[in-house]
Amino acid sequence: MLEGLFSIVAAIAEALFSLFAALLEFITGFFVAAGETLSIIDLIALLIVLVFEVLLWFILWFVELVVSLIKWRKPKIIKKPVLWRPKPKLKKIKNSD
Repeated sequence: MLEGLFSIVAAIAEALFSLFAALLEFITGFFVAAGETLSIIDLIALLIVLVFEVLLWFILWFVELVVSLIKWRKPKIIKKPVLWRPKPKLKKIKNSD
């Protein structure tokens, strides 16, 4: 009994560690890609918006799970909200006439 409980706790801890590592790799990759195309203000704004989107997504997901549990139905799929994305900057092309 105790071994099974320990295995469950270890599996949950391993899943959380893997999630943290994946999130860290995503943010690192984001900095590399964004450093080439975005300014630092765009990058910081985009990261703040990303955090708010993930929090909002988690809240919507949690509310849907609670509502589906109360109404005893299958939960609906919650799409990730998109609050804001920076518009790409247009490069000026010089004519060589």
